[in-house]
Amino acid sequence: MLSSIMLMSVFLSALFASGCLEALPWFGSPVVYPRIVPVEGGAMPPPAVYTFPFQDRNVVVDTPVDAAVYAGARVAEKSARVYDHSIAEEVWRAGIYQALIGDTGQDGFYSRLLSLFRVERNTRSLDQDEYAELLAVFVQSIPYESQNLTSPRFPVETYVDGLGDCDDKSLLLAGLLSREGYRTALLYFDQERHMAVGIGCDEPGYQGTGYAYIETTNVSLVGIPPRELAGGIRLTSLPTVIPVGDGTLNYTRCRETAELWQSVKETERELALLETDIRNWESILQGMKDRLDSQKASMEQMLSRGDTGGYNMRIPGYNAQVQEYNRLRADLLEVVNRFNRLAGVHNYLITHQYDRKGTYAWLAALPGM
Repeated sequence: MLSSIMLMSVFLSALFASGCLEALPWFGSPVVYPRIVPVEGGAMPPPAVYTFPFQDRNVVVDTPVDAAVYAGARVAEKSARVYDHSIAEEVWRAGIYQALIGDTGQDGFYSRLLSLFRVERNTRSLDQDEYAELLAVFVQSIPYESQNLTSPRFPVETYVDGLGDCDDKSLLLAGLLSREGYRTALLYFDQERHMAVGIGCDEPGYQGTGYAYIETTNVSLVGIPPRELAGGIRLTSLPTVIPVGDGTLNYTRCRETAELWQSVKETERELALLETDIRNWESILQGMKDRLDSQKASMEQMLSRGDTGGYNMRIPGYNAQVQEYNRLRADLLEVVNRFNRLAGVHNYLITHQYDRKGTYAWLAALPGM
């Protein structure tokens, strides 16, 4: 969930001259935002080495980070000092996030990290949409850790620490996408205390924002918001859109991701119906089996008493019921096979969201899909 941000208000005292209150001139910026001041000799843990699946193979990301920048980011104040109280909260709050993303002390970090992704892009001939997906899957693959009572991290911190919550990871992804020229925004949900990333799209986008939704807390398709967050929370409010950078590139595969997610929902619905049918059939068959077992035991008692005639009279009816039982059982097996095939499709769709391109092609090639 979203980290808390503290607002520090600074009140300036009036100046007196010759015993009279003079007009107070405005000094400096009306808002002071977070800033990294490098700390030479600062301690830094070894940056995490990331290995994550993307499309048809694993990607390894390992880049050095300036220890002084990281140490400076760790001790930097993550709040805003607001001197002009006429400035709306949504303005200074947006400024905090933009400052955390865009601090120039992180330029070297962004450059080194993106150079690795550009090599991956060029080696694999990724198109504009696939490259955005690569950046998204990288950040989504960073372990999620809730930090409700702490301030958000600078992106360089999230990278080195190897974990983050929704705002930490969203700031990192927004920084990467915006620096690669994508039209980027943060989507801030105040009511739900949640943050996601928006990437420009040619369609109305999430809630008419013009941005496709990217959830950063787990690996998921671009353009598909979560059904619910941790704790069963659902996104119901309209997000505040906080633009990041001045990129112009859009993501153009939202229709494909929407089709994939529609298939997820359709297979879920059909699996639920089939499961109900299977349970009903199993109950019916169990009742038939119990009756057949009872009849068989009764017939065996006839034989033990020497009532061969009574036994032979009941054989045709018993055999007919056995045939009906076997027919219904064969029908049930067909339903079970259908269930298993659909479950396989559903599980593949859910577990391969890091590969929109390959999964879309795989689904299109399935017979009857």
